[in-house]
Amino acid sequence: MDNLLDVLIIGGGPIGLSCGLAAQQKGLRYLIIEKGSLVDSLYHYPVNMTFFSTSEKLEIGAVPFVSNNNKPTRNEALEYYRRVAVSANLSINLYEEVTDIKKKKVNS
Repeated sequence: MDNLLDVLIIGGGPIGLSCGLAAQQKGLRYLIIEKGSLVDSLYHYPVNMTFFSTSEKLEIGAVPFVSNNNKPTRNEALEYYRRVAVSANLSINLYEEVTDIKKKKVNS
């Protein structure tokens, strides 16, 4: 069984999810590894936090980010990125920490 990946994405934040969407769109074999929960850094933001950016600037993968306010809240962002990951069926391993990476020579 060939279980090699084309792309390994370390970090399941907005950028990691965006990279996963791009890899998926290109038909690449990819995996996103996140040491905590999905968009863990946002999860640790203050509960009542509001972003400085508008929701349109936080969108990824051409998925609309609809917010009740001009600037989205932490909870809206958490829900948005979860929805993106689930609806795109992204390949994500949560609560796995990358501690070492070694290049393996592959014979072509």
